Amino acid sequence: MTPPSRPLTDGAFVAQAVERWHELLRGDAGPASAQGLLDGLRATRLTFGDRPICRVLRPYFLAEGEAKRLNGEAEALMSALRKVRRKLETDRAWRSLLRLTEDEELVLAADRQPFEPDQIARLDGFLVRDGAYRVIEYNAESPGGIAFGDTLCSIFRGLPVLQAFAREYALRSVDGLDLTLRQLVAAHRARVGPAASPNPNIAVVDRRSAPTAREFEICAESFTYRGCPSRVVEPDELRFENGRLVAGDFVVDVVYKRVLVGDLIRTYGTLHPLFQALRAGAVTVASGFGVHLLYRKELFAFLHDDRIKAELDARERSAVDRCVPWTRLVADVEVRDGDRAARLLDLVRRRKDRLVLKPTAEYGGKGVTLGWLVDDAAWEKALQDALDEPHVVQERVELGRESFPLMIDGKLTFAPFYADVNPYIWGGVRSEGFGARLASGELLNVTAGGGSAVPVFILDRP
Repeated sequence: MTPPSRPLTDGAFVAQAVERWHELLRGDAGPASAQGLLDGLRATRLTFGDRPICRVLRPYFLAEGEAKRLNGEAEALMSALRKVRRKLETDRAWRSLLRLTEDEELVLAADRQPFEPDQIARLDGFLVRDGAYRVIEYNAESPGGIAFGDTLCSIFRGLPVLQAFAREYALRSVDGLDLTLRQLVAAHRARVGPAASPNPNIAVVDRRSAPTAREFEICAESFTYRGCPSRVVEPDELRFENGRLVAGDFVVDVVYKRVLVGDLIRTYGTLHPLFQALRAGAVTVASGFGVHLLYRKELFAFLHDDRIKAELDARERSAVDRCVPWTRLVADVEVRDGDRAARLLDLVRRRKDRLVLKPTAEYGGKGVTLGWLVDDAAWEKALQDALDEPHVVQERVELGRESFPLMIDGKLTFAPFYADVNPYIWGGVRSEGFGARLASGELLNVTAGGGSAVPVFILDRP
């Protein structure tokens, strides 16, 4: 008797689906799909600066089981991070570790909105198929990618290859722009109460010179189409007049804050009209200025501190142990190395090939040093820099790597890419939907160039 075959793991199921997608591309659907992607990118002006946002001819696929697991892990981690935030707000000793300036403290004190500051956020991590999911950063400041991801999903749905693939595989995507608008309106209702308009005026605030400016436009277009008048507004265009925040003739009810708190403080101090309007309770700002406590990489070191771990419940501790790599603030201190005591700097020097140094308050891959890619002299210099300015040292994580198709000079080719998969967080607690990015090198950030955004589709197993 033939023994029954074992069901496919999620990873094997996705690999099978990927191979079928690639088979379809090798047929008649390939050239037409490549042209359709190019036409779609041009029609939507989907670029990051002057580069097309997507270079590859395949989405990033997640099995339903993978998506459910990642959303669950993300929500457990967010529950743990809520406790870290409360500690930072109430304990001066912990807060002092962030080395906040006087202006930063004043701006944080101005935000007393009745909701979690990180209304629209993203955890950044790496999935090894049928293996670990490891989170390395919390992108709490209204992260990019949601509008790009939605638009890419729409473009891919029109490609011949997806239409053929969908006859064999059930797949879905998450409407991130709808979730974004719902979160902004919910935050406004939480601040204003029952009198809040269900269709508030929304200003998407950031600089039009930013490489993600097209995403701001897509957000404003989408919000307006869905019933909430919206504009992209430069920080310099805002005025606080007669108790209202305005941009020209546009009265702002809700700010979808894409500009970073730190950038506002460095450029304007504490006198910017947005700070004044928030302090006066005249506008809803989401995400709020409190994200300035949450986007920092110190949080991952705090999650591994025994004093904070003792306050986590079993589910939270388990998620931290599974998903958050070993992380410490860089300082000349003693730490535990298994069952022994050791000096942290000695460990950092000895374990260069297993560690990463990161500035705590930067983003976009700025200042990150991957120990296994530099020589001893460069690592020592990075370590000395880390002692001068706040840094964390973090354990190297295994990166997911997959083959993706590209059409080059009319010929279908395949190249390996590292991929991250990043659960979106809503209201500081709930996880739904994902962003994904590809890179040929191990520092994954589209800002740094050479990468690619990809849409994420979730595959339902038969």
